[in-house]
Amino acid sequence: MREFLWGAVALMVAGAAPAAAQAAKPVDPMADDASALAPAGDAASRIAFAYADRDADLLVTWEEYRNRAMRLFGKVDANGDGILQVAELQALAGPKGPTPPGDVDLGTFNAGLRKHFDDGDAGKDGALTPAEWRNVVRPSKLF
Repeated sequence: MREFLWGAVALMVAGAAPAAAQAAKPVDPMADDASALAPAGDAASRIAFAYADRDADLLVTWEEYRNRAMRLFGKVDANGDGILQVAELQALAGPKGPTPPGDVDLGTFNAGLRKHFDDGDAGKDGALTPAEWRNVVRPSKLF
């Protein structure tokens, strides 16, 4: 299940929200577990979409998507140097996960994230619908 590392890095993050809005959000099943990314359309995927959709308008904007991803970046970046080192990525992937190709700096992470979001945004309207989210949740590779 840990083969979903790259998708997890891209999607396991949520931005801050006002306390009232945050209280109404479901518990994010993927907040701490990269292996929890599930097949598109299943319950975990729907909950992840709802959690990323901070304003509950049934659209995940670039800002919502990026905020979610940046939270994961911060969790995975154990030493806080702004670089996801191979050892940090390998710890996330687990012993049976893929071997990361190299370190990933914040600029590379953001560029890959933006491309992935834009590729998934079939309507080119700057937001992901639940149907478009399915194409973004399980990328084969982010970098």
